[in-house]
Amino acid sequence: MLTLMVLPAVIGLIIVARPNVATSLTSLRGKWLIVLVAALQFMHVEGLWPDQVKESVERRAYAVLVLVIAIAFCWLNRALWSRRSGRWALSLIPLGTASNSIPIAFLGAMPYSISGARAAGYSSAELATDAPGYIRLDDVSQLWIPVADLIPIPVLMKVLSVGDLLLIPGLVLLVVACYRPSGEDRSDSADQPNDSVQSSA
Repeated sequence: MLTLMVLPAVIGLIIVARPNVATSLTSLRGKWLIVLVAALQFMHVEGLWPDQVKESVERRAYAVLVLVIAIAFCWLNRALWSRRSGRWALSLIPLGTASNSIPIAFLGAMPYSISGARAAGYSSAELATDAPGYIRLDDVSQLWIPVADLIPIPVLMKVLSVGDLLLIPGLVLLVVACYRPSGEDRSDSADQPNDSVQSSA
């Protein structure tokens, strides 16, 4: 959730710094998958799934679908693997998504640390009852600690997981991997006429 809120701002800052980044992003394949994730996120947050579907089942289905979409998106854009930033992006995105999706798929909710939530700014009264989609880390196996929401961000009143810390740089690096400097574009276009002249000769 936090990743989807922060990413547009991060991409916006990158585009302001490098205006032709927006044009470079059109080279991404499977852009419709991004729209699909956004639609699933909207349905999930607004509770638009059919009433017959239990909330825990809905969250499990959402987690699995997002993971499958992330893997499919990275596969479609595997050409970016030739760039170092692309290799990092295509590694971090599925790893981060899996880290966040697997506990939800198994538990039906995201485990979180009470102490982490308190450090993020939540009061004892607010923590008296769990928010929908979350479960206290104390109520599940300690094996889930590595992938739980543990890291408090007081300014945002959020608690991040390792998956979030993998996803955010992964998505930023994806934007970086798509970016082609204008000089590189000119050199590519300059090479094309030479190739055609050589072939005609």
